[in-house]
Amino acid sequence: MRLLLLFVMSISWSILPLSASATQATQSTQSKVQHSYVGEHGMVLFAADDILLASHLPLYQPPHNYQLIYQITLPPTEHNAVLATLQKKQQMTILPQQFDLTKLIDGQSITVNAALYHGHFERGGSVWFDNVAVNFARQLYIRPIQQAGSANEARYDVLKIHSSYFLIHQIAATPSYDQILRTERPISEPLVLKAPADVTALQQLNAMGIEATEVYLETADFQ
Repeated sequence: MRLLLLFVMSISWSILPLSASATQATQSTQSKVQHSYVGEHGMVLFAADDILLASHLPLYQPPHNYQLIYQITLPPTEHNAVLATLQKKQQMTILPQQFDLTKLIDGQSITVNAALYHGHFERGGSVWFDNVAVNFARQLYIRPIQQAGSANEARYDVLKIHSSYFLIHQIAATPSYDQILRTERPISEPLVLKAPADVTALQQLNAMGIEATEVYLETADFQ
């Protein structure tokens, strides 16, 4: 009996260091995965009346594989200037300083300094305001990109803000596209159009008696 007890104890002692090592390895892996979400996450700006909105510029590859829209606020001078520029239908993007994207995925309210660009910051855009405090006040939309979907249809989620309806294309398997449309006409969710709709979405909506405008379109990153 004593020999059996010693044998069991020796097994227990040999397991403990292995368990600790496994735990440390798991924590290390989790830390690396978490750290990969810390970086520069560019966004395109648009507006609904006086509400300023930022849409994360996604990619298929993690950690960027999230469609994500936030209501944001800027200091008063910059906020009003950006709204006025967007009303002229000029494109604006922001490039925040490095931050943890999981905070926005989790719906947190955070403030990050960012550069504000006329045009696309990766495609010839120019810095207008630099080191501006951007408050990500409220998460309005989130969708992980799962690269699924029918090749024969294009599905749009609907985000209502004030009297405007924003149609957000569900990015699907390659080739796909990131697109946001706007209409003042009430839309049932989800909206399903024929594919490819990156060229014909507005024509399809017009044929349905729905007047709409294109807020944003990106195809190159999803080919």
